[in-house]
Amino acid sequence: AQMVSFSQGEVLFMQGQASSSLYSLTEGTVKICTHTPNGRELIVGLSVPGTLLLGLQSLNDDRYAYTAIASTDVTACRINHRTLLDQVQQDGDIAMRLIRSVNAQLAHSRALMEVLEHKCAAAKIASFILLMTPKSDHGSCRFSLPLSRVELASLLGLSEETVCRQMASMKRSGVINAPRGKVEICDWNQLHAISEGCPGGHMPA
Repeated sequence: AQMVSFSQGEVLFMQGQASSSLYSLTEGTVKICTHTPNGRELIVGLSVPGTLLLGLQSLNDDRYAYTAIASTDVTACRINHRTLLDQVQQDGDIAMRLIRSVNAQLAHSRALMEVLEHKCAAAKIASFILLMTPKSDHGSCRFSLPLSRVELASLLGLSEETVCRQMASMKRSGVINAPRGKVEICDWNQLHAISEGCPGGHMPA
């Protein structure tokens, strides 16, 4: 294992590239992308510390099934997957840690699927903000949003215009403040109400 760092925008690995390593994030956010035959990039998920071992499927496939790009500055532990497999066979504790990592990723993926299942654009955006909120924050908090408005629109299946309009509406209502690249939650109750599609939340775009 080796500690490595990536600057925002750097590629950890590319879809189709021969694989040799897994990455466990200790800091930052990585966007998971696939590419269509015409080269269009589709954002299909995010990885944050404590969830996905990036590149895990390559233990079987020998090639990365997706592209991993640093959405923020990232620090990660790079692990040679052949060495990991050898250690799993010899050390039950490592096997359990691997299982916990898979379970954490499944939980994160389920949470993201719940965000995407919302029919209301405002509910999708509010739910995504809550999903990305640092777990230690309970009062007013401010944090960096790991995706641009364009990338957020791509992930949520919305237009960039809709994302900008809905976030502007939440800002005018005093629910959030959204300086460039950051989000500050000002009214937790209202944000939760919008995420749940409750009366009093923003209407669909």
